[in-house]
Amino acid sequence: MLFGADKEKIIKKIVSHTKDQKKPTTEYILKTFEDKRLKIDSNVLERFKNKPEKIKTYEQYKKIFFNDQRIGDGVRFYKKNKELIAAVATEFEIDPIVLVAIVGVETNYGSKTSEFSVLNSLYTQAMKMPKRSSWATKEIAELLIFCSNNNIDPFSLEGSYAGAFGYGQFIPSSFNKLSIDYNGDGKKDPFSWDDVLGSVAFYLTENGYPKNDFNFTYKSKAWRSIRTYNRSDKYANIIIDLRNEIAKNIFLSD
Repeated sequence: MLFGADKEKIIKKIVSHTKDQKKPTTEYILKTFEDKRLKIDSNVLERFKNKPEKIKTYEQYKKIFFNDQRIGDGVRFYKKNKELIAAVATEFEIDPIVLVAIVGVETNYGSKTSEFSVLNSLYTQAMKMPKRSSWATKEIAELLIFCSNNNIDPFSLEGSYAGAFGYGQFIPSSFNKLSIDYNGDGKKDPFSWDDVLGSVAFYLTENGYPKNDFNFTYKSKAWRSIRTYNRSDKYANIIIDLRNEIAKNIFLSD
């Protein structure tokens, strides 16, 4: 099948990026790009135009995540998974409630993970967003590595408009490099709380989170580590604000 010039360019970059991998094969990549399910999603472009971290003030942004429901659900999530969270926090020497706040903001504790096709989100960015095209092309390659190695239909994986997936909302390259098989069952599962919480903790420590550090002030080492999760000051601030409120409510409910 003949592809347009832009599509051909993306395919060549993906083949080059994955050449040292056993999977995906070139045949697998071509088959993916020939699939009729591959498409430009205009909703992805619209979501980038209205990205809340950019267009909203901090108080407006905060209202999205900082409310009684999200705080109460955070307390309940912590109590339901207390032993796992404590084990992860102890092993990685990290604050346990930061982990809760991150999955609370990212997917509302696992309840909101499937808005867009991850592949089509990334494909849209690669084809229609010049400033993100190279990045998105690399992420498509990483996604196909993950899917081909795990026998997953790349069109079946759903996530955010930016191309992140799972309870922890890792982008494909971060998932491949920084997620871990915390429960030791032989696979890294983006929808297993054991692996997700372990992976979030590992990600933070690999990005500079200092051991047993509870200084969450602006631009502290812990704050900077949290910021790498979304590259936004507003994001880091809301994680800390939500973390503090959940921690307070856990203490008050004991």
